[in-house]
Amino acid sequence: MLVLVGLMVLALPGCTTSHGKRVGYRYNPDYGVATLQFQQTLMGQANGLIPGNRARLLNNGDAFFPAMLEAIRNARHSVNIELYIFARGRIGEQMTAALCAKAREGVQVRVLVDAMGSRTGGLDRRMMAAGVHFRKYKPVTIPTITKTGDRTHRKIVTIDGRIGFTGGFAVDDRWQGNVRNSREWREVVLEIEGPVVQQFQRTFCENWLYATGEVIDGPGQFPDPVPVGDLKAQVVGSTRTSQLSMAKLHHYLPIQAARERVWIANAYFLPDRDFRRALCAAARRGADVRLLLPGRHNHLKTVRYASRRDYRRFLEAGVKVYEYRPSMLHTKMMVVDSIWTSIGSVNFTSRSMKAQAEANLAIYDRGFARQAEAVIEEDFRDSDCMDLASWRRRGLCERMKELYFSLYKRLF
Repeated sequence: MLVLVGLMVLALPGCTTSHGKRVGYRYNPDYGVATLQFQQTLMGQANGLIPGNRARLLNNGDAFFPAMLEAIRNARHSVNIELYIFARGRIGEQMTAALCAKAREGVQVRVLVDAMGSRTGGLDRRMMAAGVHFRKYKPVTIPTITKTGDRTHRKIVTIDGRIGFTGGFAVDDRWQGNVRNSREWREVVLEIEGPVVQQFQRTFCENWLYATGEVIDGPGQFPDPVPVGDLKAQVVGSTRTSQLSMAKLHHYLPIQAARERVWIANAYFLPDRDFRRALCAAARRGADVRLLLPGRHNHLKTVRYASRRDYRRFLEAGVKVYEYRPSMLHTKMMVVDSIWTSIGSVNFTSRSMKAQAEANLAIYDRGFARQAEAVIEEDFRDSDCMDLASWRRRGLCERMKELYFSLYKRLF
């Protein structure tokens, strides 16, 4: 039955993973990430690096939900939110109350939630009654049934065009807490202030314009950029309709240029051939390549088994693979050569790289990279490090599951 369903999904034009998008790129630099040449390479991608920002990392829901709610409550002009999931629950109620209060004060509040992830249970009606502009991204109807794979997976919250949040979070009770038990998911969220937030604003405007036809403008959305720190930052947004996979380029370029270190923490790790080769090549040229992935608490067992199919190749090349023990690891963060850090919504999956609307923010700064590495290093200590000799001794049943589910990699 599962095979039949898989073939049916592959047959749907809207669910294919080709999309006419270029996903193969040639980039073999003779310089590293910590060079002026690499910064110039970044300037040629998407919005380019913008100086004058400051940022902080927020660990788990107990840290990032209060920070978001405080920023929303202090909003004076605008609040823009784009999410994949907005679900009714304790967090949903808190977020709804804060958004409704600001809308009643006259603040422009816009909320865009993917139709497949909208589980508001009436919270959307409450928001609209209070004056919140709430819209669902691409509702599924009979005429659009073949395009159900076209989703927004972005996680963007901006306030007054000056403060932004991104990461892998959702307005969902699974993200609350501080990993006190296996039901509280592990997540890292980035809070960013400064001129780069306007890049998030423009990214949000893309899908809001598509969903509503409304052009967003004015100083409440795009204030004059004011430097507030010394970090260089860059937002990279990707869409299904683009002819390029900016999500892939964003991650592929620093891996190819890595000379010292590639640390990746990602919830759904099904890298394509280019990424597999790049990571193994980086390890073979002496870089410290480590992968931090979900362990047995992965809520998508099919993805876990499909991901494990590649472990042997990585371990033989010298890549270290860690599986997080305490709960579902949902972090999407990557640090390269202790200077380039990226956080956002992008998974290492075909769908994320090719089909969905995504957004990540990269910071080019050694001090911030050290903070990110410290966060990942702490998670390494709460993880099991895979051993090649032990991995080779795993049972036939495990091997068969890995082989079977790896056949469906491009559906994820």
